[in-house]
Amino acid sequence: MTSYNFVDRFFVSRMGDLAIAAVGMAFTVQLIIIALGSGISIGVNSFISRNLGGKNEDAAIDAVLHVFVLAILIGVCFSVLGLTFQRKLFHLLGANGELLKLILDYLTIIFLFAPFTLLSMFSNGIFQGWGDTISPMKFMMVGTILNLTLDPLLIFGLGPFPELGMKGAALASGLGRTGALLFALFILFIKKKPTHLLITKFRFHWNIIKGILQVGLPSSLSQILTSLTMGFIFLILKPYGPNAKAAYTIVFTYEIVVFLPAVGVSQAITILTGHNFGARLIDRIKEIYHKGIVLSFSLMLFTSFIIMLTPKTFASVFAQSNDVLIITALALRITAFGFFFNSIYLCSIASFQGLGLGRQYLFATAFRMLILQIPIAYVGSLLFGLTGVWFGLMAVNFLSAIILYKWFFYIFNLRIVGGVIQPT
Repeated sequence: MTSYNFVDRFFVSRMGDLAIAAVGMAFTVQLIIIALGSGISIGVNSFISRNLGGKNEDAAIDAVLHVFVLAILIGVCFSVLGLTFQRKLFHLLGANGELLKLILDYLTIIFLFAPFTLLSMFSNGIFQGWGDTISPMKFMMVGTILNLTLDPLLIFGLGPFPELGMKGAALASGLGRTGALLFALFILFIKKKPTHLLITKFRFHWNIIKGILQVGLPSSLSQILTSLTMGFIFLILKPYGPNAKAAYTIVFTYEIVVFLPAVGVSQAITILTGHNFGARLIDRIKEIYHKGIVLSFSLMLFTSFIIMLTPKTFASVFAQSNDVLIITALALRITAFGFFFNSIYLCSIASFQGLGLGRQYLFATAFRMLILQIPIAYVGSLLFGLTGVWFGLMAVNFLSAIILYKWFFYIFNLRIVGGVIQPT
């Protein structure tokens, strides 16, 4: 999933710094589609696996067909709303002239592909619910290879392909996800794996939709908060021009890459915590939490220090002008110091998910984004200008790590040890 955006930004950056700023601002909205896709996919996974575990395979099969209806409905609504309001939204965020045009060129196609993107992501949850994690990996590899191949062809018009610029980047992403979707549908309906689906027996049941959304929506909302926060950061950066926005785009691109090991560890923490909580092996929950932090912190510390020591090298991968290179190098040197502290935050919210505490997971994300990140970045800009924004972003990672660590043990000592906690 990360590679889609990394590859797009790499090739788009060859169009200039204004283009990289545009794709970064567009990502604030694109992230909402990804949030809905990945969040509800978790709900699909959970609903199917729970029903299979309860020997209710008919409900699991019904859920698959409901997933397709849900993806189409949400995708079409998102497409219509996005195409209607995108110009007004980004004008409010400070985009105008050529920057606004580039954003709209990119997002218009992303919105048109929204139903296919959601169908592709929901399909991953279907297979994972049946215990098949290999097929989703194959689907995404197909999509990634298509995206990687089509990006330079469609952006720059190589060979017989037209030169589409930003539209080409979006089209490559859309076609990549559509290719992954077609592969998934082939396995589902032609190979009839992991189960045989009978469309003629489909009957709509609201309880199935409710069961999927109860788990999926808190995760989606948490990720949507991330998107909204990024929008506010771009608003804070408005007085510093497109170069600052390009730098921020490059910073969070690397931040996502650095996070990948911790994301993988946190997924394992969720599973292990859930199993051990169900078995009432309370001491092992704390052990899993600590070992997860140590492992993810170590992995992120290594990559973060490499970026801190050679920020210009990493900035030069995307930056096309010396001004953006200087701004980005300073931003990376400062913010990378806070990257590895996010391991504690990610492991904490993963433990909440494993304990069934969906609301606490949502509250933790809201606190980090709305109470810490936006105000601190804004105050930093008022006191120290653009450099203050970078220090603010770094400080948020450090503060949220301390607060979430304390919060986890508050719940552990007062509620888990006593055995009174109930999953929500």
